[in-house]
Amino acid sequence: MSTDPITIFRKTWATYQKVISNNLMFHREISAAVSQLFKANGEPLRLIDLGCGDASHILKLLEPGELAEYCGCDLSQYALDEARKNLEPFGAAINLCCKDMLSALKEAPASHFDIVYSSYALHHLPAEGKLEVFTECHRALRDNGSMILVDVMRDEGQARQEYLYSYNKAVRTQWEALTPDERNQVQEHIRSCDFPETASTLEQLARNAGFTKCRRLEKQTWHEAWCYEK
Repeated sequence: MSTDPITIFRKTWATYQKVISNNLMFHREISAAVSQLFKANGEPLRLIDLGCGDASHILKLLEPGELAEYCGCDLSQYALDEARKNLEPFGAAINLCCKDMLSALKEAPASHFDIVYSSYALHHLPAEGKLEVFTECHRALRDNGSMILVDVMRDEGQARQEYLYSYNKAVRTQWEALTPDERNQVQEHIRSCDFPETASTLEQLARNAGFTKCRRLEKQTWHEAWCYEK
């Protein structure tokens, strides 16, 4: 097996693109709900995107002219190189950085962004890291700004091990669009890297960080979208 980082990235990213194109994590329904909220703003947005990947999701959420400033962070430089190409049509001020989300947030100016957006990234952090992210998001947002979180969330009362078993069973038995090797790859990632919270726990973390309004935008099995407002 190749250990070359570009080869590994291309393999894992190709699998994730199959997950998206086959709507296995309900990206279509969630993107529709988030897009409505983005467009309700009425003015070009200043947006920071945590764990942005190749930023291809922005093409589904916004159109050219609706973005004034975009700051994206990701741990993969290869993903960011693709993001720069995907963001060219927007003609906005683009800042891409190869950093973890917390480091990028701490360097962000205070009270600057309209929206902090995070899609399927926060669940990789431990609980204390999630609280720190919420706190830094609150600091980086201007008055009336919003944090939009798209992520996997455990059912209320569901322990992590139960979640891991149930989610991996769904991958094993329902994700037929993936090859057996790809399904094994996804399951190993979930076992090693997923530390999701319940929606109520995340809401409490948001309120502890200073957010005053919390509302669910969409829910599809364990996949949810939430808006936390200052």
